[in-house]
Amino acid sequence: MNKTLHRFISSTVSYHNFKEAVSIASNLGCGIEISRFGRLLDIENDFEKNKKEYKAILADFDNEVTLHGFFSNLNVAAKDPLISEISKKRYYQSLELAEQFDASTVVFHTCYNNLLKHREYQQMFFLKNIEFYKEFIKNFENLGIMATIENVHESNSEFIRNLVAAINSPNLGVTVDIGHCNLHSDIKPSSWIKDYGIMLKHMHFHNNYKDEDSHSSLLKGSLDIKEILLTLKELQLYPQITFEIFNKEDLFESVEYFNNLCEELDIKYS
Repeated sequence: MNKTLHRFISSTVSYHNFKEAVSIASNLGCGIEISRFGRLLDIENDFEKNKKEYKAILADFDNEVTLHGFFSNLNVAAKDPLISEISKKRYYQSLELAEQFDASTVVFHTCYNNLLKHREYQQMFFLKNIEFYKEFIKNFENLGIMATIENVHESNSEFIRNLVAAINSPNLGVTVDIGHCNLHSDIKPSSWIKDYGIMLKHMHFHNNYKDEDSHSSLLKGSLDIKEILLTLKELQLYPQITFEIFNKEDLFESVEYFNNLCEELDIKYS
């Protein structure tokens, strides 16, 4: 079987100009990852309107679509029932969007607070997430959509690995965000990849100098991109890869660099 690394760009490259982002993806021969769907201040009033507008823009888009689920200020494990309720609503709206846009994958954050070093919080957060995902993932199984959980503030791979293992669904996997690994962890992304193994379904590529979550070019940061690609090749892992890069020039530079690295390493991509 001819294995490939499927490439996507994030719509964050053109904030709230989804039409331009889709055009850039088409020109680069990449899929599109829909992120920052609409403006959160207006999401309640404009959800259906935005959904129709995005659907119309995607009508002539021939490449694959993925979706970044809602995440801002959300916490499905919150003790406050109202916060938990609206968080779950946004997660189910993310699923609704994925179905509407024929997305193959939806990426979610854990929204885990790594600064809280209380064992009780850690255990409660873990168990509440298991309780939520046990029911939530059934919808993805029925629709044939992959859900993944992405690292953000996590300092190691343990929490997400254990959560995905506990749910034990073929439709729940892992997203490794290499920029977040670099910023919030002393463990190299390659080690995260090795720990997750076949759980790894999706990745976010961007770089930084361990000082801020800048989502910069792959050439502007302290990450060794070649080492990461070699790890994927060694383990024969073929996750989707999204260039989650905010600046257009950085994006174009990164896609070219990535393509050249893949050619050098004899890694297929599409």
